[in-house]
Amino acid sequence: MFIKRKRIILVLLSSLFVGGCQMSDEQSNETKPVEQKPSEVAVEELPNTRALQDEFTREMIKSTKETEKGYYTLESKTGVYEMLFPAGGGIDGIGYKQNGESSESFLAGILYEDKSSAELRINYNTILSNDETDIEYAKKFLTKNIGEDMTFERIDVKGKVMYIAPFKMKETGSYGYGAYVHPDKGWRGLEIIYSTRCTDKTKPCDPQEETFKERAYKLISSVEFLNKNEVKQ
Repeated sequence: MFIKRKRIILVLLSSLFVGGCQMSDEQSNETKPVEQKPSEVAVEELPNTRALQDEFTREMIKSTKETEKGYYTLESKTGVYEMLFPAGGGIDGIGYKQNGESSESFLAGILYEDKSSAELRINYNTILSNDETDIEYAKKFLTKNIGEDMTFERIDVKGKVMYIAPFKMKETGSYGYGAYVHPDKGWRGLEIIYSTRCTDKTKPCDPQEETFKERAYKLISSVEFLNKNEVKQ
């Protein structure tokens, strides 16, 4: 009799334990952020961030859930690349240009939580074959756009190659990083200019300043090419 009672008590305890786990799992699921495309959510229910509250910008944001703190994932309208995008960023819809999968260009203004600001210029195209000659052309074209001599650092990572160089413009007080990112195989590439202006003389106006450099490299290195097939104009 004692053994039977002991078995009944063990069964009841097991049931309570399993039930408790299920309730905990259900509660945790309810509190987890749900991944949704911004277009599927009513504007008033979207997170109060510039990237999602701006009508044009949210069209290019992959999910209402942050990819990491302070950043969403931006999906190119060409459908062939994506990258991190600051929650405080807004894309200029009027100046946005796209030609199918062949090219895309836009300018974004960024305001971070610490009140610092930056500009992000993106120019994607498929005209370069990324051989030695075209890489030199890409770097020269980028240097010409910025108007300053730059020394590029080459960084090879899985699936892509990055050329990054700091710059500082004495006349305008602008400084930042220019970069050319391309897949390790095939045509196409992304020209990126991340910059700001020296407005506060009490702070270091230098692209090598730690926080500024980290933010620039974060965006540049986050580029991922989605279409594995060779894209050619």
